[in-house]
Amino acid sequence: MDIFQECIGWVAGCLSACFYIYQIVPFINVIKGKVYFENSPGVFVTTCYVNCFLWYIYGDMIFSDQVKIANCVGACVTLLLITIYLLFEIRVYLVDTILNALILITGSWAIYRALTIIVDDDRTIGKLCISSTIIEYLTPIHIIYKVLKEKYYVLIQIYPSWINFAACISWVIYGILITDFYVVLPHIFGIIIYLMQIVIYINYKKKYPAIGEKDFSSTIGIETTNDEPKKDIKIEDDISKPVKIINKNDN
Repeated sequence: MDIFQECIGWVAGCLSACFYIYQIVPFINVIKGKVYFENSPGVFVTTCYVNCFLWYIYGDMIFSDQVKIANCVGACVTLLLITIYLLFEIRVYLVDTILNALILITGSWAIYRALTIIVDDDRTIGKLCISSTIIEYLTPIHIIYKVLKEKYYVLIQIYPSWINFAACISWVIYGILITDFYVVLPHIFGIIIYLMQIVIYINYKKKYPAIGEKDFSSTIGIETTNDEPKKDIKIEDDISKPVKIINKNDN
């Protein structure tokens, strides 16, 4: 039973790590100029970082290597993406951006040390983890609403949805095996959210296949310019000039 518990924990941890690593893909599109930062998952990645940060502390308190390592990977990846976001969003103020990134890193470490020293009760951190996880899972709700409204199901990232859906199931099983309510509850909520995204995607893909073929993303964040100079058509009015009439009989 202990071996099964350990295996389920590592499966859940690997799936969660893959989910966070997959978030690099949208940021590559941002860097390439395919989408604006306003359409990028900046807020989602920030909530992911806070959530991973809290879960890492909780995993350290309950002595779970699976929880610690999975969320350590997630925190590192999302922190890197936040730094990239700042660098490209405010590239004019490069020095200030680097300082902000350093403040974010050192501030996170200071908060981590403060929480581990001041808060010796894992239940307090567990409640914070439940709240942060639910907020993270609620972040894509606006995408679901947009899909329901516009039927453009491609907005749902189906592969990370499947990955996190499987990860949530694994975390629920792992939480039951270690009898940890704080691990079970938020991931049940995650199962519901990601199952909803998967069902909507599959259903709309069958009903509206032509909508998914439209390349809406190619027109987002791309400025089209015409290098050819515009030629003004100038119509001259020669009415004021004298007109010479030639008679055919004249030699």
